[in-house]
Order: sequence, then C-alpha cells, then structure tokens
Amino acid sequence: MRSLHIILGELSAYLGTSVVGATPSCPSRNIPSLSPSLPLLRQRMPRNETVRPNQPAYYGSSQTALLVMDYLNMLVDMMANPERQTLIDSVNLLLATARKNKVPIIHCLIDASIDPPPTSKIYEQWFTVNKPALEANPELAEEYAEFAPPRNITGRLESVSHRLPGPRSAFINKDLLPFLRDDLGVKSLILGGIGTSGVVLGTALQGTDEDFIVTVVKDAVWDPNAQVNRDLLDVVLPVSAWVMSTKEAVGYMKRD
Repeated sequence: MRSLHIILGELSAYLGTSVVGATPSCPSRNIPSLSPSLPLLRQRMPRNETVRPNQPAYYGSSQTALLVMDYLNMLVDMMANPERQTLIDSVNLLLATARKNKVPIIHCLIDASIDPPPTSKIYEQWFTVNKPALEANPELAEEYAEFAPPRNITGRLESVSHRLPGPRSAFINKDLLPFLRDDLGVKSLILGGIGTSGVVLGTALQGTDEDFIVTVVKDAVWDPNAQVNRDLLDVVLPVSAWVMSTKEAVGYMKRD
C-alpha cells in the first residue's frame, strides 16, 4: 500500500476540477448537486461599516460560502501527525460553524470516472498509472468520511461540485460560479483543501479574478511539498487573497 500511495502522490499535484454533466464517482447519498435553479432567498444582513469591501470581515454569514476541496482519502492519508490532526480539527470546526450559521458549503471533489482532456499534461500518466490504481482502490478517491455531508442534509445549503482530473480550479465546473454568485448571492469565499499547490491555488486565484473576496484557511490546507506549502501561504497567496487561521475564518462565518 505504501508503493500505491507513492504512485498516487504523483497525482495529488494535479487533482483539481470537473465538467458540467460529470457523473459523480462517489456513491449516491441524495446530496444536492449543482444545477440551475431559482435563487435561494437569504436575508441580507447589514454590513460592517468599520472595514473595507476588500476585506472578508465586511461581509456577513449571508454573503459567505465555505468551499471544502479535494479532501480525498488518499490525500488525507498521506499526511502525518501532528499536521494531519490539525487539519482534521480545523475542517471539522469550519464545517460545524458553517452548518450552525447557515453558511453554504460546497464539497468540491474529483470525479475519477472521467478522464482528463487530451491537452492535459497528465493525460498519459492518467491512463498508465493513476487510473489503474484508482480502479483497483476506488475508495482512495472518495471524500474523507469525517468531512462528507451528513446523510440527513437537505436543500442547497450543502452541495457537491464534481470536477475532472487535470485542471486546478474548482471553477472549471461551469455551474459553480453562477450558483455562488446568482443563486446564493455570495461575495466572500472561505477555502480549505488539498493540495495547496493544486486546487487551493487554482481556485483562490480564479476566485479573486471573478471578484470574490477569498480567504484561505492556513490550518485547513496541506501540500506534499512542505516548502511549497510555506511559500504559497506566506508569499504567493497573500498577494491577492487573505490567509487566515481557523479561528479568524470561523469568526467571519458568525458575523451578521
């Protein structure tokens, strides 16, 4: 199994996105998927007048969404403690806070049943290494059980967005942007995911380009390359996004 995880580690840097109409690879749990629908009626709360519109604290819980991205079994299992437990505790707290305060949660996941486009750099590797490994062990591409949506969740406050392997931004699922902007009225995104150099970086940069306020929760992200992880959180991401602790991100989801 160790050799399998080493092989799958090569995939981790490329995991990141899906297409419209993708068939979910995870078992059906009656969890809502993204699709065009009527706008969700949500109370717009007064804005905080002491901060600026380019800061996450400016927006209340009614204009904030939590994106939990690519917390796949094979990636979480690559981590060692204490980092692993820190990430698990962080994500669980973010999810609990979002559910309590009615902040929309989108589980952004890879659909391993769909192949990357022929133009993808990982195209050959996908068929020779990654796809056979995932077909032999499909549970490795499923969402880590502690983070998965509860079975009794109904409505659109918690949904799943599936993406294909290869591209790094969750926004490759063309339904995601209108769902956040038009259906939910979201202005501010809180991000957590694996890996930092993959779906987190790709989604954060596109999110800011799409005019969202983006907050990356540093305790809720991880990358197999520790130096890359530090450089992204300390140097690259702060140029256009906010990099915050779990405590700070939780506070943003409680603000009215």
